[in-house]
Amino acid sequence: MIDPEWRERLVHAAVRLAQHGGLASITAETVTAEAGLPPGAAAEHFDSVPALLLEVGARVLRLRTDTQREWLDGTGPENVVARLAELIHHQLTEQRATSVVAYELYALGTRHEEFRQASRVANARLRERLAEILPPAQAARLAATADGFQLQCLFEVETPTVEQIQWVLTG
Repeated sequence: MIDPEWRERLVHAAVRLAQHGGLASITAETVTAEAGLPPGAAAEHFDSVPALLLEVGARVLRLRTDTQREWLDGTGPENVVARLAELIHHQLTEQRATSVVAYELYALGTRHEEFRQASRVANARLRERLAEILPPAQAARLAATADGFQLQCLFEVETPTVEQIQWVLTG
């Protein structure tokens, strides 16, 4: 029987595992153990590990969208780049593990159709939010620059400063 509380515990466990060990650490067994549930619980609540990963992706997307909203609400054309630079810095520092998971899930969209749609939605969220502030072409260019630069920064040893991020975004 499907228990909504157990399903929620499984999703939270999968997010924690992904944040600490990457997507490769997610199996039905590891998620069930992390959630403190009996063996087989993940199989009862999700048809497959990819189905669980899609739910993880939805949660991570929701978190990132909420964070974008917090940082960009009240922003105008005159300060949007500065606020976006601060947001990216926050995602590279305070929310680094979540950012890594987001990009791991995003990359799955290059090979798997079910993840491709989720990746498109994730890609569109920032662009659409920025298009509420800037002309659409400028918003699209800024979103693409921000997205690509943030991914690049995840490979670096040192996190760039807000000022360095802002310089790249205005370049």
